[in-house]
Amino acid sequence: MNFLKNKLKNLIILFIVLPLISCSIDSQNDFDIDEIIDNAIQNSNRTKKNSSRDYQRKPAEILKFAELNPGMTILDLVSNGGYYAEMLASIVGNKGNVIAHTFTRNKSNPDFDYDDYVNKSGHMNNVSMMYADFDEIVLNEGSLDRVFMIENYHKLYSDLAEPKTDAVQQLLEKIRHALKPGGLVIIIDHDAEKGSSIATASSINRLSDEIVMSDMKNAGFEFVDNIHILKDDWEDDLTISAFDPSVIGSTSRFVHKYRRPN
Repeated sequence: MNFLKNKLKNLIILFIVLPLISCSIDSQNDFDIDEIIDNAIQNSNRTKKNSSRDYQRKPAEILKFAELNPGMTILDLVSNGGYYAEMLASIVGNKGNVIAHTFTRNKSNPDFDYDDYVNKSGHMNNVSMMYADFDEIVLNEGSLDRVFMIENYHKLYSDLAEPKTDAVQQLLEKIRHALKPGGLVIIIDHDAEKGSSIATASSINRLSDEIVMSDMKNAGFEFVDNIHILKDDWEDDLTISAFDPSVIGSTSRFVHKYRRPN
């Protein structure tokens, strides 16, 4: 009889204590990522030049699409101007890190003031600069949670040496190895016509998303999803330069998400 009483007593204690332990664990990870993202976008410390582009770039939708969490390490490839780096810095917080990549030539460019802005801005104290051309990039294996390639994937084909496809694959493989298993790559770029060649990367600063999908698959990435929030095929002439005054800032852009397999 005493055995049954003791067993019942222990069960009652477990029913009381376990929910408290569960609540304690949940509270440690209790955050509203949508609220964090919205606050990052509305951060008054962002440059006016960046925040004024929000209506064209739809950052809320893109950042939520990226499945972000505080504490992540994120590479912002070709981060010049820091449009996303500013917001990512706020989202990952003090326990996270944003690597803002730019080209080697900018280190000695007196007109390049992005690094000064990063170093002097309190809201970007978790941002570190990386100066490297595409073929010089060095990344530690399994060190990244996310990679952002925003409106610059086409530059891989315009900047890397021949043979272009091989050089692109080498960089993508570096990125894949640097991502943790399950890590994501977010790619946004100016759309070119379906079936167009890689030549559009240099001639009109655009690239067909078919090329990107093929590249990423060949590099061992899994396609996860895409959203059409920046698609505008009806208004944008996909055969003219992305920097043509008639379309600059409002080109039709594809938005893809890829995963490094576990």
